[in-house]
Amino acid sequence: MHEPSSPGRRETTRARTRRDVVFGIANGALLVLGDTLIHPTLVLAPLISELGGSNVLAGLMPAINTGFWLLPQAVAAAVIQRRRRLRAWAGWPGLLRAWAILPLGLVALVGAQQHVLLWLIPLAYAIYNLAAGFAFVPLVEQLTRAIPADVRARFFSQRNVWGSALAFLAGLLVARAASNAHGATRAAYGTIFLASFAALALASYAGARVSDPPLRRRPSMQTAEPVQSWVADLPLVLRQSAFRRFLSYRTLVTLASLADPFFLIYAQLVLGAPAQFLGLALMIMAACRFASSPVWGWVVERWGNRLALQLIALLRALMPLLALALPPLLSWTVIADRLPASDPPVLLLLYSLIFALYGAVLSGQGLTNLTYPLEIAEPTTRPAFIGLSNTAIALVSLTPPLGGVLLDHYGFLVLFLVTLALALAAVLTSGMLPEVRRTPQVRASSRLRRVSLR
Repeated sequence: MHEPSSPGRRETTRARTRRDVVFGIANGALLVLGDTLIHPTLVLAPLISELGGSNVLAGLMPAINTGFWLLPQAVAAAVIQRRRRLRAWAGWPGLLRAWAILPLGLVALVGAQQHVLLWLIPLAYAIYNLAAGFAFVPLVEQLTRAIPADVRARFFSQRNVWGSALAFLAGLLVARAASNAHGATRAAYGTIFLASFAALALASYAGARVSDPPLRRRPSMQTAEPVQSWVADLPLVLRQSAFRRFLSYRTLVTLASLADPFFLIYAQLVLGAPAQFLGLALMIMAACRFASSPVWGWVVERWGNRLALQLIALLRALMPLLALALPPLLSWTVIADRLPASDPPVLLLLYSLIFALYGAVLSGQGLTNLTYPLEIAEPTTRPAFIGLSNTAIALVSLTPPLGGVLLDHYGFLVLFLVTLALALAAVLTSGMLPEVRRTPQVRASSRLRRVSLR
């Protein structure tokens, strides 16, 4: 029998838990801040365009962001399997992630030549995402071991809340830097990159202060062969129609993001948006990503993931549709004569709805890409189902540079039309997704699902 814990020991445990919660929340919030300050579509892609880089290179940024973040996670999972301690495996890649951004800030701040920045941006961002993707797996496992189960949901919820607040702050910082420089100059971007490095370095320090409890080994762990079992399950997963339909849907939705890096560039080059509009877009995206999170949780809780996936595809279709429809619609004399004069113009205010939809889409995808596979996958093949789908999407996510090719050869109109067609195809494909819940689930006191986003 276990001896009852002494009051002093219980107090020590509570103090350690409080410390882990505080530093764990700080770690998550600072990671979001640092990541938002170097957002691939709202910061890096416009910078590349301003430096005279190709549209293909601008489109490469979100491809690096998603693809390079997902690809190392399978390796990380294999490396940390059954490791007793995880702090080093989460800490050193986290530090590398921060140090990858430092050269960008220094080079941009000293006013280096354009070609230096143009080759340094994709190199540094690739290292950043590879390190971030590898660190993600041991960090989540370390936090899961350190944070007691009865406070874990609240803990991850608070990481989301404070991360969203700091992401909104990132938009203010970007807008202020651009405004003070009378345009988004290289020096302004240098300040933004150095702020990102500082946030990421502080996040690494906060993560290092979280406890690193040892793994409790069980007898079954000595004989299990998870890697071999995972590989053996792959053919079974490929034969499942639910997997093929879900993968088709995710592929189309991912391809429908081809225009994401160019919505802001279009606003700047065609609509005449000022430099401060970049910060406004970041703030709107962050605010809507945060505000829509409980809404997506309610939709999934009541009607299921299938409807949420369909709504995500519809919102994806609305983004290029607004970009196509707003300029000609608001230039129509019947409407233009009735619009009030404002600063920024009404066109830019309405165009910013695209970034509100973008934030909502990112929030919805962060939830459903996690919860829907858990519903439709067979329990015995669930790890292979999730791993194979994420690996496939990591490869598909490397296609956004094709958006730059379309823009270079055919212009914004064709790019937005192709994106709209892909999103509508995703809407149609979503109708073939397996229906898990046949009737709405109405509960007297439903609890919204809370998930921790990257």
